[in-house]
Amino acid sequence: MNRRVIVIMMILSLVLSGCGASAPVSTESDKTVKERATMHIEINGQIAAVQLEDNATTAALMADAPFTIKMDDLHRNEKYHYFDKVFPTDTQSVQTIEAGDVLLYQNNCLVIFYEAVEPVAEYTRIGQITDFEDIQSLFAPASVQIRFLNE
Repeated sequence: MNRRVIVIMMILSLVLSGCGASAPVSTESDKTVKERATMHIEINGQIAAVQLEDNATTAALMADAPFTIKMDDLHRNEKYHYFDKVFPTDTQSVQTIEAGDVLLYQNNCLVIFYEAVEPVAEYTRIGQITDFEDIQSLFAPASVQIRFLNE
């Protein structure tokens, strides 16, 4: 599957290169063209889709699914959970954090932001919750149970 995506992207870049003036290709636009895996989580009885990043951290986390964790509140904008094990990381200086971002802090702390914030630490991206209109009310309790489901 990954090989097909790479071939398709190479063909598209060759075809589109003749359509006008040359412009630098943004990695953000690459993400929208590239097909991303999706998984589901259950929060307070509601199911949400999460578009996953293609990295070793996400693969290691999803290898444990299904699982349920309790996530506590921090700074009234994020939920977090420390795992008893460590995950591979590819920490990056995150430029923006949007509501619904699912990130790994250090090597064992899963974080889900329910409000947009200015980044203050480095994270490894896991994914993005894509289909909740009012994510803030869903995460309103001090602690929430979140179940990560297999596809």
